[in-house]
Amino acid sequence: MKLLFSTSRLSVFELLSDTPQDDLSNLLALVPELLTPKVVENLPPYFHGINSAADAKEWLERMMSESRLFVVKQKDADAIIGFVFAYVENDSAAHIGYLLGEAYWRQGLASELLKAFVVQVAQTESWDKLIAGVERSNQASSALLEKLGFVEQSMSEEQVKFYQYPLH
Repeated sequence: MKLLFSTSRLSVFELLSDTPQDDLSNLLALVPELLTPKVVENLPPYFHGINSAADAKEWLERMMSESRLFVVKQKDADAIIGFVFAYVENDSAAHIGYLLGEAYWRQGLASELLKAFVVQVAQTESWDKLIAGVERSNQASSALLEKLGFVEQSMSEEQVKFYQYPLH
């Protein structure tokens, strides 16, 4: 794993194909603990039902084949607490998603994470914008994205709202 950036409480690493097996084994053991029903409630179906290391391996392989995957660690405990995903649609736009384990909710960590992620990718990536999709029922994520400057795009009355953040 390659360190991408740090904040006062978090370290974010990009998971690469050459990540040592020991790191992957530790990660696979934690994935089922992080992807609880509450955490994945508003996420796509392939996030659901990850209950074993085998399920976690299949999920991780899919995530790494479809997107860039970032592992979020809590600095003081060196504990993996979540993920950020960036699916690069073309070289100008990245669809992002994030999740934190339930134990890490309501502590300002998601805000800290996304704020630093936006700053980092604006400096290091060629993307023009970030796009985030949020289930309409997920008010907390909608409020967070709006607080960080993401702008809701006018869409039809679908279940998912899309937000954009211009990087350049």
